[in-house]
Amino acid sequence: MVPPSNWMSLMPQWFTATIFGLLALAAVWGIYRSLSSGVAYDDIYRFEIGSNPLGFAFAIASRVLIVAFAIAMILHALGFIGDPMSMLRSTFG
Repeated sequence: MVPPSNWMSLMPQWFTATIFGLLALAAVWGIYRSLSSGVAYDDIYRFEIGSNPLGFAFAIASRVLIVAFAIAMILHALGFIGDPMSMLRSTFG
């Protein structure tokens, strides 16, 4: 199911920016914690930088993408850029 094109108008702009700001802070905290300990993990997987550096790099990269998306959504909520979801939809079809 595709959300309506005006879904951002369903929530106040400050609320959207706050939610995605909290998401970005959580991802940045996860990146910091993983880089300082050398271990990236979630509920199922555990990637140590010494034993599985590629898995560790992918875990960090996925969190960086979450931060980038959250920043794009914040900028959209504040009116600086267009809708990131429609940009992704047009890029990847």
